[in-house]
Amino acid sequence: MKKRYKLFLYLLVILLTFFITIKWLSKKEIDLDASTIELLLENSDNIEPKNRIINKIVTTINETEIINPVSVLLNEYKTKDETEIVKVNNEVIIENDNPIVYIYNTHQGEKYNSPKELNLSYSVIDASFYLQKKLEEYGINSLVETMSVQDVLNTNNWNYATSYRVSKMFMEQRKKENKSIKYYFDIHRDSVDKSISTVTINGIKYARTMFLLGLENENYRSNEKNIIKLENWLNNNYKGLSRGIYRKQGKGVNGVYNQDFSEYCFLIEVGGENNTYEEVENTIDVLAKMISELVGGKIE
Repeated sequence: MKKRYKLFLYLLVILLTFFITIKWLSKKEIDLDASTIELLLENSDNIEPKNRIINKIVTTINETEIINPVSVLLNEYKTKDETEIVKVNNEVIIENDNPIVYIYNTHQGEKYNSPKELNLSYSVIDASFYLQKKLEEYGINSLVETMSVQDVLNTNNWNYATSYRVSKMFMEQRKKENKSIKYYFDIHRDSVDKSISTVTINGIKYARTMFLLGLENENYRSNEKNIIKLENWLNNNYKGLSRGIYRKQGKGVNGVYNQDFSEYCFLIEVGGENNTYEEVENTIDVLAKMISELVGGKIE
């Protein structure tokens, strides 16, 4: 009788752990909504749709950190204000409610000059999370995109030039989930020489910025008006930091850069491949201040 009782308790603990874990996973952004399934079913002549959906589920679950069920029971995965905490690259990232700024990277693989001796890799994604952190200091809630553009490209056998199509799908989904989002910032880095991508202002080295404007968006004038406002703010407060506005159209370029999604959609090149993370973060400090004034209605 005693053995049966112990076995019963053991099975009960296993079942509780299983259901608690599944419940927690259901809150993660697995993104198996209609748009994602539609995406996965494209190009079905190459891969069986059923297998592709299964692969998507398996990949998502494998990449999701399973937290200790005891922590769930103790409610330790919530802060006092019920804001959910997740981990990205072993760093705690706070998922704020009602984000007003969406930060993403169409070209997530773009990296900066990282110290080889320290075995560090600093990319535009790291810069995006740093921007989120700085915006939080200004009281601005933001959301950083963590879904992989490359995974979607690989799944559908799309080429690199299709990256903007993927990032736009992410934008649409995040806006659907967060009606509060108003401002969109696509953070990139350039490939120009460091002598071009770096400037020293008041003894501090910065990675220079450049705004990209797609002229093939039929409403580009609205985007241009807002980009000019930010460009003027940088020139007035940190002269020399901005390399200007690069207007692009024609054969061989995207020409839209998702700016047809919103007049407040900005693509900013932050430095180049030879800039250090310190130089990049010095610039992000400035951009966070600029965005705070934009959100606060102080940039006219």
